[in-house]
Amino acid sequence: MKRIFDTLFSALRAKATSLWNKVRLLFTLSFWQTKVVSKLRQFFSKLFDVRPRDKRDYYPVFRWLVSKRLAYAVVVALCVVCLLVLWQIGSGWIAKDGGGDPTYRYNSIVLKFYSGRARVTARDGYIAYVGDVEKGAAEGQGALYNANNDLVYEGAFSGSKYNGTGTLYYPGEGVRYVGTFVDNEYSGSGKEYRASGVLEYEGEYSQGKRAGAGKLFNASGNAIYAGNFRGGDIVYDELLGKTMAEAAQMYTGTQTLYSSDTESCIDMQEIGVVCALKDGSDSLEPEWSVSTVFIPATEIVLDNVTCTTISEVSDQLGITEYEGETPVLLAEAVTINGLTEDSALRFEKVDMQTDSSFEEVVNVTGYDQTYPVYIHSFEREGMVYTFYTDEENGERFDFYSISLAE
Repeated sequence: MKRIFDTLFSALRAKATSLWNKVRLLFTLSFWQTKVVSKLRQFFSKLFDVRPRDKRDYYPVFRWLVSKRLAYAVVVALCVVCLLVLWQIGSGWIAKDGGGDPTYRYNSIVLKFYSGRARVTARDGYIAYVGDVEKGAAEGQGALYNANNDLVYEGAFSGSKYNGTGTLYYPGEGVRYVGTFVDNEYSGSGKEYRASGVLEYEGEYSQGKRAGAGKLFNASGNAIYAGNFRGGDIVYDELLGKTMAEAAQMYTGTQTLYSSDTESCIDMQEIGVVCALKDGSDSLEPEWSVSTVFIPATEIVLDNVTCTTISEVSDQLGITEYEGETPVLLAEAVTINGLTEDSALRFEKVDMQTDSSFEEVVNVTGYDQTYPVYIHSFEREGMVYTFYTDEENGERFDFYSISLAE
């Protein structure tokens, strides 16, 4: 009996061992690698066995016959290549930061279909943008950084441009501008700061330039001018006709009054203009008022066109009312002397004798009234524009003035 049980046990053990070896084989990596590789080899062998067997294995294309198997192989190969390309581009999705925002490359296909908060890397690999995105574009609130991880801009975006309220920064420095933007340009109300952090301008903007009501501040942060701006510059003709009291309300910066027996002018140094004054003692308004504003600039914006030569000015203002040489006046002499101090090359200093009793008041006892200046005068819409050159037929002007036509 014992022999019978031993024989039966040996037979069962042999069967169990064989079964266990098969089960264990199913869970080995080499078995599955062999099976998968074998199946793949068989699949690709069949796939690339493009030799047709009979006429039914062809696709008729115009006058040619194309192997169905070859066409199928080409389609599969193209699909594989496209998947590899999409995977390579779409692999711009990197990870999630501690806050849960996904990170994408700037050209990631996945980013084109994503909406929400994200981090976006630039071509060089640094994080260039953190914020709201919609279908690949910055849309909503976000922050822009440069390659040094300096904050460039933070605020509202639309269409990957600054649109709405935001803050622009100096590279690695402090705030440059706070206010509203339209398509990356200052537009609406805003404040502009110097690199030192001191407020420079507060007011209205249009198309990236100061336009409308605004205030200027000096390097110490003190208000020096309040008025209107156009094309980034002060609307200088707004000073014309203002009494000294009215002009003092607009300009509160450092100034010097030059006065002789017959002429007076104010050098508004912090906005860089000289205002000739008119004596009103023999009129119904007995106060001194601004008659002419002299602007030491080599360009002027007329009808949104920047002019730097007399020919360009003439294209905008028409023919000259007067052209020729004329002796210098006190306000012109003060302007020229200011230009020579700023290293202007085309004028010599006007000889002037003064007796300064106070720092802000200069009593002019005499000046070279034979000093010649060559001028080109134009009149339009009640304004006289005069441009100053140092020689006859000179095309470029060194400064100009605006006065009310009489």
